Amino acid sequence: MGRLLKDTDEMIDDCGVSMQPINGNWVPEIGYHIRRDMHRKGYAKEAAEAVKKHFFSNFPFDEVFSYMEASNAPSYKTAEALGMTLRFTYEAKDEQRLRVYSITRTDWEERE
Repeated sequence: MGRLLKDTDEMIDDCGVSMQPINGNWVPEIGYHIRRDMHRKGYAKEAAEAVKKHFFSNFPFDEVFSYMEASNAPSYKTAEALGMTLRFTYEAKDEQRLRVYSITRTDWEERE
């Protein structure tokens, strides 16, 4: 899902679910990418919240994940704002340290 600014029709982000290999396991992951000049305006949370709702309303998985570089505070703060919990950190094959967050269907239902 990508979004356009209403006033200018400029693409500002993309957000969606894809299967990702996280620490050796293929899991559904909500990914979000926001144009740098649009950071800190709530767009990532808004888009990911809609994707999360669509995911749990339409797919049978009991958990959805999000992962990011351990030092990427805006991304992990967005995951936390979505009700996701830090599950673990690990070092990827390229020696990159990653944080892994998730939310279960049960936790999502309780928040709805």
